[in-house]
Amino acid sequence: MGVGGPSRRPARTVTSLPSPAAMPRKRTSPLADLLLAVLSLLTRPASRGRRRGKAASRGVGAARLLPRGLRARVALFANLALLLALAVWFLLQPAARQAEVRRLAANYLDSSRSVSLTQLAGDILSLYYLNRDVACDYRQVEDAPVFGGLPVPTDGRAPLRILRNTGYWVGYDETRRSPAWAAYRLPHVASPPRIAERPDQFVTDTRTLARVSSNDYTGSGFDRGHLAPNFAIARCYGERAQQETFLMSNIVPQRHALNAGNWKTLETMEAISYPDRFEQVWVLAGPVYAATTTRFLPHGVPVPDAFYKIHVDQREGAVRAQAFLFRHAGTGKEDLQSLLVSIDTIEQLTGLDFFPDLSEEEQRQLEANPTPSVW
Repeated sequence: MGVGGPSRRPARTVTSLPSPAAMPRKRTSPLADLLLAVLSLLTRPASRGRRRGKAASRGVGAARLLPRGLRARVALFANLALLLALAVWFLLQPAARQAEVRRLAANYLDSSRSVSLTQLAGDILSLYYLNRDVACDYRQVEDAPVFGGLPVPTDGRAPLRILRNTGYWVGYDETRRSPAWAAYRLPHVASPPRIAERPDQFVTDTRTLARVSSNDYTGSGFDRGHLAPNFAIARCYGERAQQETFLMSNIVPQRHALNAGNWKTLETMEAISYPDRFEQVWVLAGPVYAATTTRFLPHGVPVPDAFYKIHVDQREGAVRAQAFLFRHAGTGKEDLQSLLVSIDTIEQLTGLDFFPDLSEEEQRQLEANPTPSVW
């Protein structure tokens, strides 16, 4: 099955990966930058505390100079002050906004959710004061797990084969014998089900002509990397959907350092944190290839140079997005903030047009600049 309808945009030329320094950054107000910096400082000890060894003890912040007991008291005082400020702010808001904030606060108060107080404050700041939203009344015409229409090739390649699964869809590139994109929607789940045991084998997808086998990866030195993640799909859609994530049409060659590193970190955030905070999140994930691919698995599957992820959060009459570019040659330990890029950058690298059902102006506003900070 091919993608219906041509892209409204001119063909793009796939380019080489840009350096991080060449990526444009979106400007925010000085007040917003200051508040974001404060929130970043508050959350940094918790996120870095998970690391072991010398790297975890090299802190250069002033807080590291304080005795541990005093640091704990300072952190407690800061959280109490933040909580009081949020309470006062809440009382001054109109009823409609108070209802939305109550939902955000309920996730923070539920100890089973992975939502911190600083994330709650950051969400309020981002949703109401940073003006990142794009006015957009787009509605799905069918129950598809992809926002804004199926991604469309603009580089002259053959139409992608659309594979519909229980919890996600794939645009499969028969020429490269790999998925070009996987799309899935992760809704808030009030009572997550018990996750079944991880399937112990990958399955050839007989809907494809390539018929890639799990054996094609054996001895290659690369992981069988999921685009639609096993855990998130299982949490939202159940055991059958989880099993379908082990179809080889959802798999790309991925170095273990990335697969088990910050790629996995982002998968966990989108599975647990994002749906609880935003009600639902739409995700696009896929590989990025160099203009001339020179590395292949023994049976001809090309090895990507990078991978992308795009998250879309839709609210009433508005939408926002953040996009990440993971370099395959990276360490897998890079801070997610450093991986933020514009959606336009990913379109240029992949030869795909994302969100083709949105208007040209909506696409321009949504795709032109990187999100200033990770949600």
